[in-house]
Amino acid sequence: MNRKNLVNYILAVLVITFMVFLSELLGEKEIIFPELAALSVGSLVLAALPWVVDGKRMILYISLSAVCGVLIVLFLPGPLYFQMIVAYALSQVIFLLSRTTMAPMISAIVLPVMLQTRGYVYILAAISLTSLIVFIRWILVKKGLKLNVVYKPEDSLNKDNIVLALERIIVVSLLMLIFIPKDLKFMLAPPLLVAFTEFTRRGNKALKAPVKAVLLITLCATTGMAFRFILTVKAGLPLTLVAALVASVTFLIMRFMKMYLPPAAAMGVLALLIPEEKLLVYPLQVVVGITCLMLFAMLIDKFRYLFRKK
Repeated sequence: MNRKNLVNYILAVLVITFMVFLSELLGEKEIIFPELAALSVGSLVLAALPWVVDGKRMILYISLSAVCGVLIVLFLPGPLYFQMIVAYALSQVIFLLSRTTMAPMISAIVLPVMLQTRGYVYILAAISLTSLIVFIRWILVKKGLKLNVVYKPEDSLNKDNIVLALERIIVVSLLMLIFIPKDLKFMLAPPLLVAFTEFTRRGNKALKAPVKAVLLITLCATTGMAFRFILTVKAGLPLTLVAALVASVTFLIMRFMKMYLPPAAAMGVLALLIPEEKLLVYPLQVVVGITCLMLFAMLIDKFRYLFRKK
């Protein structure tokens, strides 16, 4: 690892650690925004952004999604599975209209619904932390440590993308109707829904190595669970220390496996936020959930290939 890469990794770890430190200092769990880990991978660890987006749109759509998620909890009555289906469907609409490929916005809207977040702290945290990532990346670009990417609007609102969004909504809605009433909501944890959206995009490289992608996400989730359970639950050490270790190890796992999936990093950080009694079953739910989503992504891709041949 050269010096430039080392600086990028350290900055990403520090940002995640700072977020959890603030959460512990202020006693506000809602400050922990798991998608910050995904944004850190995409914006700081990788040389170029993996999404078609620029800084201001990244902040705009993460902010809009966070607000929509909290509003769904506050004003949309109904069971959790219904709220989560609406949140995911709305995320697909925003995703298409944004003319970006900024999939982490999906997690920003579904997460507060899954956790039943009702306060403004989550919204402020999502906006502030995303802005911090954008600012740090801007500095790195100025210093020549990152590639400057010019935003070119994605051709989102075409027939293929609209059909694809509908297919995603049908698949996720079906799985939510099965899993959520059984209290298996982490099978459809928001970063997994982000991963599913990424997997179903045409030409996604993870579909060429599906087992490796599933293993990476599962390992990152297990890392987050293990460090929190051993060091915080059992040993009573600060969650801030655990956050630093989780971020460092998940980034090393990605580097070792030569596969950088931003949602995988978010799954490691999400383990710091979930209820303590769900910790030990968290990796099991994750591996079942991401396996189901990967299989559906492969099925969607297969049908797309068959129709293209015809």
